Amino acid sequence: MNANKQTQANHSVNVLSFGFKNGDPPQANVIMDVRFLKNPFWVEELRPLTGRDQPVRDYVMEQSSAQEFMGNLKALVSHVIPAMFHNQANVDSFTIALGCTGGQHRSVAVAEEVAKFLQESYPQYRVSLSHRELDQLTNTSHGEESLALQEGG
Repeated sequence: MNANKQTQANHSVNVLSFGFKNGDPPQANVIMDVRFLKNPFWVEELRPLTGRDQPVRDYVMEQSSAQEFMGNLKALVSHVIPAMFHNQANVDSFTIALGCTGGQHRSVAVAEEVAKFLQESYPQYRVSLSHRELDQLTNTSHGEESLALQEGG
């Protein structure tokens, strides 16, 4: 059993958000499009915020569509990830990519929730979280100008 725990500790699950308008989806085991959710970009006070901010997360995650989606996604990953690691000896990482229009609001909020669920449900796996568009903004420029480029979040 120790060998199994050691092997599980080497398994990583990567959760990332991205914007479809900013390029091709990243390579991933599972890619989900969350553009079916209502877009916080169109709510004036939420526009400058991101899915990391609680008001945006609440706006996105309180939608009945988001709650149903999360239930289904949790069930899917709860089945697929352990099976992938168990049945595929050479697989040590699994990536879930979540996309919306600009990669600022919906996909970020959902990715944050998915990562939290995985960290709580699978402490034996290393869970990482990244936001392709937000990380690029942070690394390349600062201020309102860069957020304006994310129109359609």
